[in-house]
Amino acid sequence: MKGKNILWLVSWYPNKEDPFDGDFIQRHARAAAVYNNIHVLFIKPIAGHLPARENISKNGNLTEQIVYIRKEHGVLKKFSQHIRWFRQYKKAVAAYVKVNGLPHLVHVHVPWKAGLIAIWMKKNYHVPYIITEHWGIYNEIVEDRFSARPFWMQLLFKVIYKQAAAFVSVSNFLAGAVRNYMGFQKSFIIRNVVDTTHFSYQKITVEPFTFLHVSNMVPLKNVAGILEAFVLFKSENKKARLRLIGNKNDHFFTYAHQLGIAEEMITFGGEIPYADVAKEMQAAHCLIINSNIENAPCVIGEALCCGMPVIATNVGGIPELVNESNSILIPPNDKEALLHAMIKMYENHTKFDGFAIAAAAAIKFSYETIARQFYSLYNSLAHER
Repeated sequence: MKGKNILWLVSWYPNKEDPFDGDFIQRHARAAAVYNNIHVLFIKPIAGHLPARENISKNGNLTEQIVYIRKEHGVLKKFSQHIRWFRQYKKAVAAYVKVNGLPHLVHVHVPWKAGLIAIWMKKNYHVPYIITEHWGIYNEIVEDRFSARPFWMQLLFKVIYKQAAAFVSVSNFLAGAVRNYMGFQKSFIIRNVVDTTHFSYQKITVEPFTFLHVSNMVPLKNVAGILEAFVLFKSENKKARLRLIGNKNDHFFTYAHQLGIAEEMITFGGEIPYADVAKEMQAAHCLIINSNIENAPCVIGEALCCGMPVIATNVGGIPELVNESNSILIPPNDKEALLHAMIKMYENHTKFDGFAIAAAAAIKFSYETIARQFYSLYNSLAHER
């Protein structure tokens, strides 16, 4: 399989300041690099003391290049930072072209602001670009929604999309939302990747029954609703515990205490490495996603690859990821529905075939599956060089 040389311009990517920033983009890069030569370029403004100005790592067909610039505050300083960001990106692109020649295609991940560089490359190097969007702003629910952005930013978004050769989404839901806001018609679906070397089926031996929630616990995740439903669940004299992973502060710990949840019935794991999330899932019985809006949560694919059934809200791209054999879907912001789903899962979890759930999910989300989809996409769109 002869692959292409693809330059990735990314707006989010794991870095020294935030190792979880766009980690799903990094997994996409690793998948795409199975059959193509992928060079990731990320310019990262960083506060405080700068680390080594440039960090380049190479693993097989994947090269990751992160360039750090100083993060500024204040309107004028932010403007000068944007100028330095743009200059640094252009300098890095020119250096890449000098060493590697022109890429067959440019692939933008999260068009704001890396899409501006793609437009510049298209104009100056005549290399087409495609877009993958991961940002869930194309709705009227989230506070940072697209329609609340300044007019000039909305205009630049539309220019970036208009000049793209194609659009890639991790869900049909997001593809449709982007289409509604941008009018972009030509789209492809490539799901998020799950590393099945970590996330795989293990027979559960841990007691008591454990509900697991994994997220950054921002308001749209409605973690408070999970805690409130768990209080009702415990009032039914059910022997279970709740484990929450990913919280950055003690807000929900305090709220759980206020609700009267005994400390032995709820535990908080904080932010943990990717591989450790797999261990948490392999030791739990059910994942709970109680979000008010979602795109295509990585944690659902990861849970399914571990053979763990899911309780999730019927929003966004979630219904595309699950079915009756591996989940219970509920309406959003419905505490009673969540309670009934928790009781049903608790009483009937042995009816879910964990091995079958994991096997089906591995086919759908594995590196090999996603790698072949990227190979097919690039071969259909890339210009020969």
